[in-house]
Amino acid sequence: MGKRILSFALWGLAAVVIMQTCFPSKQKVETTTSTAWLESFDTLPPADYPLVLENDLLYSEWSANGASCGKVMLKEFTADLHDGAVLDKDWLVVYDARWVEEKAGNGPSNYRRRDALRLLESSDFLLPADPETRVKKNLDSVEWTPSFDAAKNELSFRWQSPNSVTVIKTLRLDPGVYHFEVEVVVIPHDQVAIGRDLSFAISTGGGIRVTADRFYRNPYVGVGLKEYGQLEDVDFFLPTGKPVPNRAEAQRWKDTSIPFVIEGSKYFLSGIRALGDRGFQGAVAEVLFDDKEFGEAMHRGGGEVVQISPQSEFWKRASIAAGFSMHLSAKDTAERKQFQWYFGPKDSRILTAAMYGEMSEAIHYADYERSFFYRLFFTSYVAPFILWLLSLFHTLVGNWGVSIILLTIVVKAAVFPIMRHSQVKMAAYQAKMAKVKPQLDAINKKYAKDPQKKNQETMKIYQQHKLTPPIGGCLPMFLQMPIFIGLYQALRSSILIRQQPFFGWIKDLSQPDALIDFHGPLVDVPILSGVTTLNLLPLIMVVLWVAHQRSMPKPTDPQQAQMQKMMAFMPILFGLILYNYAAGLSLYMITSSAIGIFEQQVIRKRWPVPGSPQAKEMAEKAGDAKS
Repeated sequence: MGKRILSFALWGLAAVVIMQTCFPSKQKVETTTSTAWLESFDTLPPADYPLVLENDLLYSEWSANGASCGKVMLKEFTADLHDGAVLDKDWLVVYDARWVEEKAGNGPSNYRRRDALRLLESSDFLLPADPETRVKKNLDSVEWTPSFDAAKNELSFRWQSPNSVTVIKTLRLDPGVYHFEVEVVVIPHDQVAIGRDLSFAISTGGGIRVTADRFYRNPYVGVGLKEYGQLEDVDFFLPTGKPVPNRAEAQRWKDTSIPFVIEGSKYFLSGIRALGDRGFQGAVAEVLFDDKEFGEAMHRGGGEVVQISPQSEFWKRASIAAGFSMHLSAKDTAERKQFQWYFGPKDSRILTAAMYGEMSEAIHYADYERSFFYRLFFTSYVAPFILWLLSLFHTLVGNWGVSIILLTIVVKAAVFPIMRHSQVKMAAYQAKMAKVKPQLDAINKKYAKDPQKKNQETMKIYQQHKLTPPIGGCLPMFLQMPIFIGLYQALRSSILIRQQPFFGWIKDLSQPDALIDFHGPLVDVPILSGVTTLNLLPLIMVVLWVAHQRSMPKPTDPQQAQMQKMMAFMPILFGLILYNYAAGLSLYMITSSAIGIFEQQVIRKRWPVPGSPQAKEMAEKAGDAKS
């Protein structure tokens, strides 16, 4: 009874966390006061980005207007198979500044287009704000002078302020890497600037590619937080798509030693890392309007024009700006600050500590540490190990679906000795219980109206016959739950499985198998409105799970029988919850149930647990054969 209750509780807990993932609660947004100056809209954003910086992996487009990036493409990736996107030069567009077009206005809720790696002056010296209106032109809208060094594959931008301070922004892209080496140089040419500390901010653009997936909330921004010189946490902010009082500054971090800031999605990261001894001094996240999703919604709605208002639901993008300062110590003396800008896949094989230091842990925190539930089941350890094991099998068989099947077999084989031991212990316990059952029934009948006395006499029987439920009876479930949760999380977020086929109609194990596409909701009612495709694997999963439960021995105890009936609804519940989940997880569950049925029908019949009904039946047959 206790084992079944614990099993029900564990799977119920898993159902709760998956439901929370599918239908997340409203996020509490911390707002701050507006900046000391307002953004100027006098200068239009770039019409195009004619300057190109590329290597064998990355292609990026830049403009002299703002000295910032308008587009990034990854040469070794293609668009999602299910979204029908048109490829640009056969490369995946992973960032486009036009996905968060400017919203001009007079208040802090509005912004110009947010280019990537834009540099801002957050102080008020190089480009002072208007003393009356507090409107300020900034470095992301002035005209810079570009130059290109082909030998170094280096793009530089130079600008001089009205008070004779030269600012140089240099970007170098080495071969075979997913990051830009960035340097900001400030040179004062007038005595008036000497001794000043200029405050700057360098920012992601908010235009990272987003994957439509209700199981994984994206995009998001995050800030690395250090304590005692070590990375302690990554604090995340996710735009809710709901209006916030002050959209231009949705959240501010005042930490003085931030090693990196990131803008992320399900499969990709844009991360800016501060090099040198000092990190960033504070960061600000802002919520932006998702023009890309807004345009797609208009297309789905037949082109109907919807008024964009502060109450629009399309405030779903986010950008983050990290602050730093530079001290002007002497005339004509250059002050320098270096950064790394990573823009690539969320792949731990690429984003390594040797190359990117503490920023390499961003994947760990983004996918395995954002929830107490995942920490409870050691997901940060289990999920990477599962992915490592899957990669190992993939090198042997060359198919990720077959690798998942092999992983399931290995997991079941590893747990089997422990499960067998617990089954033996449980069978011995049940055999003892069967012997004392007449005495317990007599006590229940004799003291039916005296519960206290009944409990006392029952405990005497338990002590006399040393009846204690085996502690290890539930251990196999405890061992399998972290594996299930780890695989659930790994398949939900790992780019290793993205666009990887199994066979036949299953073209992408990270997506539902979608045997038939209905091109819209099949039934426009709550819950079922999410059924837009016929996914065969979840249906097979439910059938096999039910068959597995029915193949299990029927308990003789009425309470255990009732619990087994309650557990019969779990496959149906999980089938509904996981209907639109990754095909890879359904494949794991199908294989696991098939192995469970094989164990019940073959292994237990040929090698029954001592004391079980199968063992007694085999002993009786053996006795009949001898006679």
